Amino acid sequence: MLGFYNKSLKMRIAVLFGLIVLIGCLILFFISENQAGKALEAEAKEAMLKVAKQLAETQNSRIQAKFYIIEMIANRNIIRGIWGEREATLEEKINVIKSEAKKGESLGFKQFGIADKQGNAFLSDGSKANISDKEYFKEALSGKTVVSSSLISKVDNSLVFVCATPIRHYKTNEIIGVLFGVIDGTSLSDPIKSVTYAKTGYAFAVDATGKTIAHKEIERVLKQENIIDLAKQDQSLVPLANIVSKMTKGEEGIGEYTFKGVREFIAYSPIGSTGWSIAVVAPASEILARASGLSKFMLITSIIIIIIAVLLILLFTRSITTPLIVAVNHLGVIANGDFTMPVPEIYLKRKDEIGLLAKAIDKLQADIKPLLANLKDGVGILSTNSESLTSVSEEIAASSSEVAKAIQQVAQGASEQVNSVQKVVELFDLMAQNLERVYTMFNSIKENSQNASRLAEKGKKEMDLLITFIRSVRDIFNTLVEKIKNLSGSIAQVDEIINVMNGIADQTNLLALNAAIEAARAGSAGRGFAVVAEEVKKLANESRAFADKIKAILTSVTADTNKVVQASNEVTVNITAQLENVEKNVAAFDAIIEAISSSVPQIEETYKQIEGVMKQKDTAMGHLESVSTVAEENSAASEEVSASVEKLAATTEEIATSAQQIMEVAKNLETQVEKFKI
Repeated sequence: MLGFYNKSLKMRIAVLFGLIVLIGCLILFFISENQAGKALEAEAKEAMLKVAKQLAETQNSRIQAKFYIIEMIANRNIIRGIWGEREATLEEKINVIKSEAKKGESLGFKQFGIADKQGNAFLSDGSKANISDKEYFKEALSGKTVVSSSLISKVDNSLVFVCATPIRHYKTNEIIGVLFGVIDGTSLSDPIKSVTYAKTGYAFAVDATGKTIAHKEIERVLKQENIIDLAKQDQSLVPLANIVSKMTKGEEGIGEYTFKGVREFIAYSPIGSTGWSIAVVAPASEILARASGLSKFMLITSIIIIIIAVLLILLFTRSITTPLIVAVNHLGVIANGDFTMPVPEIYLKRKDEIGLLAKAIDKLQADIKPLLANLKDGVGILSTNSESLTSVSEEIAASSSEVAKAIQQVAQGASEQVNSVQKVVELFDLMAQNLERVYTMFNSIKENSQNASRLAEKGKKEMDLLITFIRSVRDIFNTLVEKIKNLSGSIAQVDEIINVMNGIADQTNLLALNAAIEAARAGSAGRGFAVVAEEVKKLANESRAFADKIKAILTSVTADTNKVVQASNEVTVNITAQLENVEKNVAAFDAIIEAISSSVPQIEETYKQIEGVMKQKDTAMGHLESVSTVAEENSAASEEVSASVEKLAATTEEIATSAQQIMEVAKNLETQVEKFKI
């Protein structure tokens, strides 16, 4: 602790305020890290929920597309019971679904089937079955278009789903049966199991009973795993089972659970009106990984703030120590005996402690000037009296009373001389002490300047590393923007393909119209051809409708891509601006290093000059001590002369000798006093 108070004032102020800034930055760092972690967790959960919603909407769109195909087939005239002007037969209906099954393979359907109200089903592969106990059959008979939960095919043990829709009679619109399509399970489950989030995050889907119908681990789907049922035997699955239970109720939300010591976030959303629900799961450690990067950034920022604060504090303390150095130099001039240099007016006008110090030095200088003037006068009187004493010694025989009077005056002058010289010695001793303190303070300033130079060099190296990092980030981001722009080009190519498909649909529609006209001309012989033309026309219209939907989706994706490109360009501009700012800071560091390097030699030179002044101070003190000794000897001599007044007559020669010595001492003292400039 004592070592701290032995440091320079500049260093003590810098250390004190530096500690205050350091404590403030540490408090801010811990508070910000805590709040940033919470905000990042909330943001990550919200982002996961958006992903879950988007996946649910996408999956619902796929299912609705299947519904559309099933409903379109169910609305065919033959399926509804009419063939020309008569009732369609079962064989004719089966032929239709066989034809549709060939086209449906490319759309994810493995086969189609048609069932009556009793559940007797006829499939496009020629097989028969009774599906009266199936839930999808019962729901379809109630008038709904539904999709089943995941099923395991009895033919090839593959994963399948079944879409079913009611068949209504073409006249009465009553439900007369059910049309269903067996969907390849991969067409609905693969898009879900291929979803990834963060590094190891994934998505899964459950049906209304909690059974897993899509998962990255296909074994769980094939085993028809149900988390709710498993939780009854495994208590570690209870938190996840509670969330799955909410999913089966069609709820939407965000949750978290811990399984096998791993904390995981989960976001879930229902898939339309299917009763299914989709969830996105990711480990919390991966989601919150950005928090550590943010902590490093805040730590670096805090260090930069501390460095800047210390530099500002050093500048502030310099405004305090510079006047003190001026005061010390001024005292050094006074210590050399020059009292003619005035205190700078700029410091006398200040209202702070520096101004008080300047006024005190000015008052000290003003008080010493009269004292030195009196000393000079006293030396002049001593010189005059010594000459008078010599004259009196020649006339001592004539008037001993006059000799006694002269001796009394000499004794009085000598006493005054001793007192004056003693005061001068005390003042010089005080100034010598002040000069010692100045010497010590300037030594500390020299060491601090060297430390500041090393710190500035270290700061410049750290800024150079920061520039390299920012440039690397900028290059990576430019590569990302280029890939996004390439994606926009690919979307444009798909849009051109859609336009070609629309053209083909229009041509097909026109061909169907021409065929219908020709069939009409052929009369009854062209009736079958007219039906085919009508079907071709419907297919053309459906193809165009699908193409329009795809084009609308591509338009939305293109707009989103353009927004991403625009945002990316703005981020690139910001990164470039940050790089320029850092480069400017590096230039500022160079200027600081250059300024410190140029000031260090000047400080060392001043330090050497102060050492010379210290040596001169010792010489001056020696002279003053000699003057004090001589003055005391003069006083003692005067007292001896005064004591021997009665022997004046006998000691005239001794008096003359003493008077001569006094004259020499007076001249020596006068020479010493002349060194002072007032």
